[in-house]
Amino acid sequence: MRYLYMLPAAFLVPVIHEWVKAIASTIQGDPTPRNTGHLTLNPFKYFEPIGFVFMLIFGMGWGNPTPTAALHYKDRRRGVIVTYMTPVLVNLLLGIGTVVLVNVLLTREVGSMPHGAFFFYLNISMWTSYANDIILMLLAHFAFMNICFALFNLIPVYPLAANKLLLTFSRPDTIARVSHYEKPMQVILILMLFFGFVMQVISPAAHWIIRMAWGFAA
Repeated sequence: MRYLYMLPAAFLVPVIHEWVKAIASTIQGDPTPRNTGHLTLNPFKYFEPIGFVFMLIFGMGWGNPTPTAALHYKDRRRGVIVTYMTPVLVNLLLGIGTVVLVNVLLTREVGSMPHGAFFFYLNISMWTSYANDIILMLLAHFAFMNICFALFNLIPVYPLAANKLLLTFSRPDTIARVSHYEKPMQVILILMLFFGFVMQVISPAAHWIIRMAWGFAA
């Protein structure tokens, strides 16, 4: 049943990320997202089946990458930072904002609650007939997966955001080496996701962010 609560977030989180990337690049003068049809509110344009399955099963994955061309930016390096870090920040802020929303909804319903209440709704696996509980569980997963997705994108492996930043600020010989090992690095990352090693690193950081956001809203 837990996957039912994860389903909307698994679909929406990568879509939001790639859509924001398309907007950020377009604002800086890049016509590529528009020319490739990525400057659209159609969520299926950003849907990537394998990345979606990984999001649903492991809590982290990817969407269909929005193509960009840094040569259109006035300042190439600054443009790449803005284009690829803005979606990460949006995911992070959406996650934090949703944690605060869950806190507000719970406070109105039952009064002040410790941050453990958030993780109760995140970990519950049974279906409930109470509409409020369903909403809280959907919101909890949306918050957690946004935060995890933001942190996941700090891993410098394609198609994640940090990979583009690494290549932008690297020397040509480093770019050549990274590109040469791109596929093996992707395989290693997928295996680390599959066996839970990535979540072991990201989950504590995500929990810390949630506790800080919860304390801020208290």
